[in-house]
Amino acid sequence: MKKLVHIILIKLLLAVAVPVLANSEIEIKNIKPGVWVHTSYYTYPNGVKFPSNGLIFQQGDGLVLVDTAWGELATVALLETIKSQIKRPVIAAIVTHAHADRLAGTDVLKSNGIAVYAHPLTIKYATEYGSPVPDKAIDGLSSSPSVITLGNVEVLYPGPGHTTDNLMVWLPQAKIFYGGCAVRAKGATSIGNTAHSDVDYWRKIMKYISVEYQSAEIVIPGHGEMGDFSLISNTLKLVSEAAR
Repeated sequence: MKKLVHIILIKLLLAVAVPVLANSEIEIKNIKPGVWVHTSYYTYPNGVKFPSNGLIFQQGDGLVLVDTAWGELATVALLETIKSQIKRPVIAAIVTHAHADRLAGTDVLKSNGIAVYAHPLTIKYATEYGSPVPDKAIDGLSSSPSVITLGNVEVLYPGPGHTTDNLMVWLPQAKIFYGGCAVRAKGATSIGNTAHSDVDYWRKIMKYISVEYQSAEIVIPGHGEMGDFSLISNTLKLVSEAAR
């Protein structure tokens, strides 16, 4: 009897802690040749579903994933969807900071033989938070701002913003800027979660981005609808207002 109760309790806890996602709840959108946006949906206990974006880009014969889906089950579904829709192997992944919406599926990727790269601070914070830990530190991003080139993309560490470890990705040929959670969605009216933010420095990095990446034609936020360069302008406005 005790064993049965224990099993029931575990099932109830899992039902609360892990959002239920199927392949139909993973969306992959091709936005330019060799570039896709993936979106997963986290379901909160109150039933609200919240979208989370990531990036996929082709490098050689394989794919690089930027940010996992939001959850382990969601990341399993993401890999299955990539396999069925894009039909190319994921050869590496980059996570843009240490929050669960960016790296919750890290262990799924590692178990599939996919190396997961991150800022050294992300590895430090993930370890401290008890979260899945990326296994590869990206060298050359200790100062801010700093940029390194990985194949056909640039990985940018602008400095503290939404989090102190937030990375961004620039695809110069496609003119696509992936801002992650440091860039707010189209139509956003607030800067969102500031639990680990440095709002004053966030304003500084958005000023830097608004100058250095003016040629961006597509801007992808961590959550919500993507758009054009106006997302960067609006984020700068929102952060400036919050810093007052």
